[in-house]
Amino acid sequence: MQIKKEEVRMALLDAAEKEFLDKGFKNASLRKIIKAAGTTIGNFYNYFDSKEAIYEALVEGEYNKFVYFIEHHDEINRPDYLWEIANVRKWRSVMFEFIEAYIPPFSNRFVLLIEGSEGTRFEKTRDILLQVLTEHFLSHMEEFGHSHVHPEMAEIIAIQFIEGFLFILKNYKEETIRKKLITEHFLFHIIGSMSLIGDFK
Repeated sequence: MQIKKEEVRMALLDAAEKEFLDKGFKNASLRKIIKAAGTTIGNFYNYFDSKEAIYEALVEGEYNKFVYFIEHHDEINRPDYLWEIANVRKWRSVMFEFIEAYIPPFSNRFVLLIEGSEGTRFEKTRDILLQVLTEHFLSHMEEFGHSHVHPEMAEIIAIQFIEGFLFILKNYKEETIRKKLITEHFLFHIIGSMSLIGDFK
């Protein structure tokens, strides 16, 4: 029996991540993954049972963090006092710290989870995220009074938020820049949304 080597497993995972990002799970080629990892089909099955298994090895941790955050986000100590502060620099500083402390790490594997999971048990993740964000925005509309805002805006803003977020993850790989852009993206949507549904004239 062949001894399993961690470097072979990691090479397979790295090759699979690239292939799944490029093609999505449904259209990804297991043979290309194996070739890129520099191993054989027979050796692949020493590490993973199937294409589905190696996909799950990549995204299951991201999915579990995502589900935990969705289920417990109301328990997070949010910086709600910022609504009383007009200084955008203070907002930026607090939001950066908040995101680092509470938001699940965002990576290429999160992109896979949201965009490349068709044909897997994770394929509804994007819909779940859209629903949660839409309901979150609707709850703020209820809180502030929404007679002047169409409820349909909740879903539109949620879609824009997800698309912008994915754009950052796909196009900016340096971690510091990525975190700064994610912070700015959060700020843009939070301040813009509150201006829309609040009492601003």
